[in-house]
Amino acid sequence: MPRMSTVHFFGGAGSVTGSNFLLESSDVKLLIDCGLFQGCDFCGHANWDVFPYDPASLPVLIVTHAHIDHVGRIPRLVKEGFRGRIISTEATRALAEPLLFDSMEILSEEANRHGREPLYDERDIKQALSLWEELPYRTTLDLPVFVELEFLDAGHILGSSMAALTRGGRRIIFTGDLGGDSLLLPPRDSVLGANYLVMESVYGDRTHTDAAPSVRRAKLKGVIEETAQRGGEVLIPAFSTERTQDILFELRELFAKKELPAMPVFVDSPLAEEITRAFLKNPSYFKEDIAARVAGGENIFSFPNLSFIRTTSESRHSMREPDPKIIIAGSGMSNGGRVRSHEREILPKETATLLIVGYQAAGSLGRELIEGTRHVMIDGERIPVRCRVEQNLGYSAHLDGPHLLEFAAEAGESLERAFVVMGEPASAGFLAQRIRDRLGVDAIAPSAGEHTLIEW
Repeated sequence: MPRMSTVHFFGGAGSVTGSNFLLESSDVKLLIDCGLFQGCDFCGHANWDVFPYDPASLPVLIVTHAHIDHVGRIPRLVKEGFRGRIISTEATRALAEPLLFDSMEILSEEANRHGREPLYDERDIKQALSLWEELPYRTTLDLPVFVELEFLDAGHILGSSMAALTRGGRRIIFTGDLGGDSLLLPPRDSVLGANYLVMESVYGDRTHTDAAPSVRRAKLKGVIEETAQRGGEVLIPAFSTERTQDILFELRELFAKKELPAMPVFVDSPLAEEITRAFLKNPSYFKEDIAARVAGGENIFSFPNLSFIRTTSESRHSMREPDPKIIIAGSGMSNGGRVRSHEREILPKETATLLIVGYQAAGSLGRELIEGTRHVMIDGERIPVRCRVEQNLGYSAHLDGPHLLEFAAEAGESLERAFVVMGEPASAGFLAQRIRDRLGVDAIAPSAGEHTLIEW
């Protein structure tokens, strides 16, 4: 009789954020990711809810990558009694540490405003890091009860992985987030031979028309040139991890080739500066040619007229710098961080451009702006939107719908079921339907709290 296991979808099901899945059978429990729920309220009530399992009973937590919606509740898990093993790639651990400390500060501020206890503190983060183990790509690790763990490169951000779990010749792969055609990272690994996929669907119902490297670079260059000709500023809300580094690398190339006029570039995010240093300390995760350049001592993210801003007074000073200029600021969805102060300044200006280069969750300020709102509320102040709002999703670290379908097809004839998660309901549902129709594979888009039996 086949061995049966249960997959529980506790987070990242029916929503983009809060990745949290439990794989269990009579003799094994494996938690995959433990991320924050994010949206219009960074520390929404779901982050304070009691975990739907006993953290102290879990022997292993597997982490796919360092984005805060995949790691942001790990210290809370530890606070509630988890003492098991935390396993990820080396780069994921290196990025998770500064991201968790930064998140702690933001969450503490939100907790104070809402009269809540802090989600976790510095001791919880340090204890989590003490439990952390590193596993290279494509190296198998024996877990209890004859389970093998292997990390496959997901191509999403530095160190991102797909967690492939094999037992009795049966394989389930939790993809985390999936990337493709990265400026810095090698192509993702194949999932040929998987029996089950738990796969992301952020852009499951959309196509990136600007994904080709030449197209996205030309679009970036065009937006900056046009704005500079108007004598304006380009403001780019960008995630501190991967997106900021991609844009800096691209700008370095454009300036070096004199394809853009010289102008100041400010990165207003102390976290982004720290993450950039972590990137340079982990060159083995880059493409071969990029890794060779970094190993040879080249700083691939540095160029003349680039300044990293550390203090709020420096941030205010950058606003007073004459245009044209480029400011890259966190956070990527404009739901907090220093970018909101910059938006308060530039949104009313007809000469300025707000350039969106990443996913904007429903309910976020960034989502309002790309949907064409003419007024927004920033820290209680009603701000008119007169600047140009442009999108360049070619720099997204997520596969679009057609490429997600191709990804599922790569599993081949062994694929029995696909569980489509980490997307808004319409996106996940659309992709699940496409997998059923085009590949003839059973696919569902589970809701939060659902579970399903698999033969594993």
